[in-house]
Amino acid sequence: MFTGPDVSEHQGDIDWGKVAKEHEFAMVRVSDGDVKDRFYSRARVDGVRKAGLLFGPYNFARVASPQNNQRDGAAEARMVLGLAKAAGWKWPGDLPLLYDFETDNGQPPEKCARHLLQFVRTYRKAENHYPGIYTMPGFWQRLLPHLPGDDRRLIRRCFLWQAEWGVDGPRRLEPWGEPVLWQWTDGGRSPGISGPVDMNRTTAPEKRLLDLAKRKDRPPFVGDEQQPPREDDAASDRPEGVPEWVSSKAINHWVEPWSDAAARSSAFRTALWRHGHLSPHFTRKEARCHDPQHTDVPEGLRASAQRHAFNLERLRHRLGDNPLPILSWYRTLAWNTQVGGVVNSRHLQADGTDFTVGTVNIVGSDRFDRACDQVFTNGGFGRYASGSRHADSRGSRARW
Repeated sequence: MFTGPDVSEHQGDIDWGKVAKEHEFAMVRVSDGDVKDRFYSRARVDGVRKAGLLFGPYNFARVASPQNNQRDGAAEARMVLGLAKAAGWKWPGDLPLLYDFETDNGQPPEKCARHLLQFVRTYRKAENHYPGIYTMPGFWQRLLPHLPGDDRRLIRRCFLWQAEWGVDGPRRLEPWGEPVLWQWTDGGRSPGISGPVDMNRTTAPEKRLLDLAKRKDRPPFVGDEQQPPREDDAASDRPEGVPEWVSSKAINHWVEPWSDAAARSSAFRTALWRHGHLSPHFTRKEARCHDPQHTDVPEGLRASAQRHAFNLERLRHRLGDNPLPILSWYRTLAWNTQVGGVVNSRHLQADGTDFTVGTVNIVGSDRFDRACDQVFTNGGFGRYASGSRHADSRGSRARW
């Protein structure tokens, strides 16, 4: 899971090096309608890049109206592309520019739909790729009836950045299905940024975001501890991808995290926790609560969170050793109440996770369900009407 803030002039000066200690990308406002954001500049773009963050510029859309001299979507596309490039945005390398489409600007829905299509077509013709679209369910559902079949197919080519706060996961929006990015709160906190800020995360595999930027590698994580090799590792044949902090005795545990030996090793589990992991493929970061504070799994729930993480490693292995995105994991009591969770939810114990429909569909629902049923023989497994799935490591069998 990648995470990152989206910022505008309202956040003022930002220490991007500190942001990068916790996040992988940054969405930066270019303009609001035809008003350039006063903090959007080459200095801000260079700061994001120097910190190693994936950079995504966005424009707050203003539908053609008397207030902007009826500037249509085509004109807005040309304008914002010019502003974005002047400060150094370049694709590939950076994310495609995103169109923040969340207000009708006092105009009827059919005019809003026409404005959006003008923007997308002009952008596509100019840049030879598609922009992203940011929107909210309530606003989008008013526009959707005014987008016929061909237009919906065009919009579907644009990746979705969906805002939906105070829930445990974003709902599905047509014509996309599921978003690539989800803005889960407007009251988040981040190192390097003063005050509350909108926070975002990937719901699709990380590779999807990198593919949009045509990047082969994930951004470097500035917060990674750079430690010299251990003495007992100096002459070891360390496989590629095994961190230096993994001792030579634990290399096999890292390489084969689905094994019983990996899950049983207390020393390995302790080293993982200390370095931000629950297991090799699942981090403490992606287990955090989705509340505005992004609350970490507490130390007291470490054992249950890691027990579940190693079960997820077994599930991941059965499904082909491909990325296994998590929709939600740990919840505080307050957040569980906020999202309508049951009073005895396993999320409260940090040993339950939910998976999106998209994750299930990648491998096929039958295969996913069989694998979950086998891995969580002594745990919980449930199917929801939405198509999403739940699995937990409660220690007793439960099915629904």
